[in-house]
Amino acid sequence: MVRRKVRVGICAVVAVLATAAGACTESADPLGSSNGPSDAAGRSSADRSRTGDSRTEHSRTEHSDMAMTGGEPQAGPLSPARHTGPQGRVGQIVTECDFSHSAPDDPIVFPGEPGMSHPHDFFGNVSTDAFSTTDTMLGEPTTCQKQRDTAAYWAPQLLDHGVGITPTRSIAYYRAAPGVDPTEVEMYPEGLRIIAGDMTATEPLSVDLAGWTCGVSSKHSAAPPICPDGAPLRAVITFPDCWDGVNVDSEDHRSHMANSADGRCPPTHAVHVPQLTFSIAYPIAGEGHDLTLASGSTYGIHSDFFNSWDQAALAREIRLCLHRDVVCGLSSNRDEEPLFSG
Repeated sequence: MVRRKVRVGICAVVAVLATAAGACTESADPLGSSNGPSDAAGRSSADRSRTGDSRTEHSRTEHSDMAMTGGEPQAGPLSPARHTGPQGRVGQIVTECDFSHSAPDDPIVFPGEPGMSHPHDFFGNVSTDAFSTTDTMLGEPTTCQKQRDTAAYWAPQLLDHGVGITPTRSIAYYRAAPGVDPTEVEMYPEGLRIIAGDMTATEPLSVDLAGWTCGVSSKHSAAPPICPDGAPLRAVITFPDCWDGVNVDSEDHRSHMANSADGRCPPTHAVHVPQLTFSIAYPIAGEGHDLTLASGSTYGIHSDFFNSWDQAALAREIRLCLHRDVVCGLSSNRDEEPLFSG
């Protein structure tokens, strides 16, 4: 496949999009290279999986990242290919979203059943709850910097010594997956629901799917590492980028999506959509933490996405940024960069 030269034209593009311009320099990418699980000192209680009531067990069954669906193998590889190294090498859309609220709701797994899920932290669309649908969320207020991004993002609540931790913010990166021709990337259909990660995991999984890092460090691990004060903890989850072209959801909430391999989607999921990578920042640094998730072990970090973007705005972003291989936004914290240089 012919490589496309990246044109870092954020200022011009942002002017067209009427969005705030980000820094136009390369920075270390918090979504960078994977280096396996951290050492035992950094794992805290990540290897402990909680046992809960029937509600939690129901949630585990519904969310399980099973490789089999209806007796058939999952299409495509189980773990995604993801971008590594500094940002600015491929076209991307970046949207930063502050924390909105926490609730024991999940409008994908338990629609219309408030309180049936383990507690989640929600970002983006402020109206998201157990009763949310595409129609109820379109046009609602958002915590995202891009006000046309009214989609909903959520992840299980992080606990420290059993106490819920309020995240500081989240960052959503939209890119063509590695090897994919960016001109082939199509827009998410309205109402698309995606789950990434495996909440049932009690041992390390591929950090290309979901893992943890410190600030902008390019090192990912399966369990939360011990982070320096200037670069607090982040969770990073990468979503599948191939759609079956028909269904916005499926019975297991997974089989309508698949991961690409070598730039190609499987025939059963032939539509290339943006590869969403979701990063959540927490005010956690230093030693002395006992981290678990509301869903169980920290190995089971996962995330959900409900597409209620303003569709015209999303189509414009994809056309002007991804199709043209233009970097429309960077996420950086320059105060952290000296900690990881050299």
